[in-house]
Amino acid sequence: MTSETTQRYFEDVSLGDEFEEFQQPTAEHVLAFMSTSFRPGGNTAGQGRFSDPEEARRQGLERPIVPGTMSTAMITRIVTDWMGPLGRIVSLDVSFRRPVLHGDKVRCLSVVTDAGGDALEAAGPGIVWLDVALENERGERPVQGTAAVELPRRA
Repeated sequence: MTSETTQRYFEDVSLGDEFEEFQQPTAEHVLAFMSTSFRPGGNTAGQGRFSDPEEARRQGLERPIVPGTMSTAMITRIVTDWMGPLGRIVSLDVSFRRPVLHGDKVRCLSVVTDAGGDALEAAGPGIVWLDVALENERGERPVQGTAAVELPRRA
């Protein structure tokens, strides 16, 4: 996967603009993520559903699942890649509708739903609202949300 490293400016944004990236979280990705995000020696109850196919099946899952924190990180990445280094996430809200499974081909999607507002000063940063989602190859959107992003202005 490649990420966009250029800066996005408020003046360049239009309603309906879309940005997408593709990811396919594997067992190796999940284990690497868990090794950096879960405390060693901490509460490991229930973590088998993230890494053990047998435990996942015992819990009624088709296969192991991606931790919610990792799904949130995937959503955050699409927002940060879209906005560029001078942007700032003002808010991010996600809703988990169903699990993301190991091996799912995930389309990380961001769509501009609103930009600006009469209350903003012309020289101040511009606020852009995005709908964000993870969409699997089955057309399901297991994680959906919204983000407000502050972008710099060109002038």
